[in-house]
Order: sequence, then C-alpha cells, then structure tokens
Amino acid sequence: MYRLNLSNNQLEEIQETTFFENDLKERQHIEEWIRKTPEILEEELLIIGHEYDKFEVNERLDLLAIDKDGKLVIIEVKRDTTGGHVDFQALKYASYCSRLSPQDILEIYEDYIKTNGLRVEALEELMSFLDVEDEEGLNSIININQRIIIVAKEIDKRILSVCTWLYENNIDIKCVSIKPYKVDDQLIIDTNQIIPPDKLEDYYINKKAVLNERKIHINNEVSGFLEAVANYINNNTDYKVRYGGKRYYCVGGKFLDKPLNFIFGYSKRGNYLSIHLESNVQEGQELLKKLNEVYATDLSSKLKYEISLVRGTKNKELYKLVVIIKVDDNKSIKDYIQLYLDTFIKYKDFVETVINKSPIKTP
Repeated sequence: MYRLNLSNNQLEEIQETTFFENDLKERQHIEEWIRKTPEILEEELLIIGHEYDKFEVNERLDLLAIDKDGKLVIIEVKRDTTGGHVDFQALKYASYCSRLSPQDILEIYEDYIKTNGLRVEALEELMSFLDVEDEEGLNSIININQRIIIVAKEIDKRILSVCTWLYENNIDIKCVSIKPYKVDDQLIIDTNQIIPPDKLEDYYINKKAVLNERKIHINNEVSGFLEAVANYINNNTDYKVRYGGKRYYCVGGKFLDKPLNFIFGYSKRGNYLSIHLESNVQEGQELLKKLNEVYATDLSSKLKYEISLVRGTKNKELYKLVVIIKVDDNKSIKDYIQLYLDTFIKYKDFVETVINKSPIKTP
C-alpha cells in the first residue's frame, strides 16, 4: 500500500504493522469494529450475536450474523494469525447453529439488542433486513443454510488449503484478511477477501449456474402463479396487490380502510394454496374474531372450503382468517388459477358485504 507525496509526485510505501505492536485486542477492538461496521467484510450483514456461548458445550463463537438470503453467518476472528485449527472450530459452530430454530435466532438477537442497548425491535429489524412482510416469510428463509467467515491478519496456509477445498465442495466459506498500516500517528485498516478469489469463483460458474437454475425453476412456478393472481386482481377488481416475484406469498393493500390485509400464498413444500385476511392491530383482531365467531359457517359454505382463525406462531398479536386449497399432484398449478381467483372474489365480497351492511362493532 502506498500514498502519494504531492510535493515530489512520488509514491511512498505505507508500512504494515501488527495488532500486537499497537496493543489492539481481538475481542475489544477487531470484533467491535466488525460488530459496529460489518460492511468491512464487503457485504450486507446484520449482526445478531456477539460472544455467544449458550450451546450445550462450553464454547463461544465470536460473532453471529444473518446475510440478505437469511443464512446464518458464523464469523471467527483471530488477531494476527489464525493458527492451524480455526477451520475446525468454525465448522463446529456452524453445525451447532444449523439446529437453531427461528425462535432461537430471535431470542439470540433480542439478547444482543438488550446487551448493546440498541433501540430496535428484533422481529421488525429481521423482517426489514430480509425484506419479508410477515412471520411466515421470515420463517421460510431464515437459517435454511449456514456460512462461515474467517477473519485474521494472516491466515495459515493449512487453513487456506482446507477452506479452498470446502468452498470447492459447496461449503459456503470465506476468508478475509484484515491488516493494519501505520501512517504517522494514525492506523489505516485494510480488508481483502482471499477465499474465494475471483478466479476460483469463475471456475465454478457452471456448477453454480446449474444449482441456480434448479432454484429458479422451482421459484418460477410459485412466482408465475402469484404474478398471475396479482395481475388479475389489480386489473379486474378494486383491490390492489403487490408482488416482487421473490417470495411464496404476495401482500394486498389495506382492506375497506380497516387494519386488514389479504395475503395470497402458494406453499410448494406443503402442496397447498392459501388466502387469508390478517391483522396485528386490535381493531383488526376483533373484526377477525367476530367474523370467525358469527360468520365462519356461512363463509365456509360460500367458499366450499373450511375457514379457520389462526394466531401467529411467534407473534401472538397476529390473527389470520385462513382458507386452504390443497393442490393435487396430478394437476398443473395453472388449473388452479381460476378456482383460486373465484375463491378470493367470493371471500372478498362476503366480508365486504358483512362489514358494510352490518358493521361489526369492536371495542
């Protein structure tokens, strides 16, 4: 690394130093830098845990984060050199974290927020970071897989060899060097991704493209169905739906100027379609309870499907009045589009009539 001396138009080398020489600690300094500024690892990460030690075994991981795909990211930090065993240590932590449920992750993040005095709400922050609209969306993508990032000034050749092999065999691992440089009385911190290097990633484009094709093929069926649903509703009714093409559900706007929204879903794993009205606000909750208590039988008869009132699994403030349409494996999903839309129109008209003609009183 060099700096330009403008007076003589020459480059002057900036001297590399060590964290040890500058009395910079692993936990007090480097981990804190990453915790407060995770962007230095050259990607968007949400830090949700620091010095986490609540495993059954007496071990502690340095930093725990979530990336934009919902993967848990285990970040292992070493001050000046990794030594020869940090790879196995990180793999152990990844295996432990693979068993964490969405509720476990939420609780870890809540503890982290409390410990660090952050003024955010854990569930809302996770949903915002991952760009999901509700708990179902959050639960569908969080911790489906895990990643490892190893950070150190110098990474042992043995570690680099193992990490290269892991990456080549589709284990998501990254090695990042973090080096201090001294300029007069100031320190400059530089980071550089070592593994995977650009060239190595290029070699694996074909393999990754095949994997991505499979994912896209699955998502295309879901997104194609929901796009057709959203387009029809937007063009043929007075209700509006937004769909970004990346989720297994789409969200409708406010219904009847009440704190109610229609949610349209397609669970390929569960092999069913769903339509539900939901609310996490008291007025909306009371409306849904009354609709279920007084009109569930009539509504089920009109739709020819059972109606059920469901509370959120994690957020108990969320109420949903749900209709489920099972999908037959022997039929194309396209065969269900008109049936699904007809069911929604009947659902919408019924609730609209009930609320407009016989207003439901709420506290």
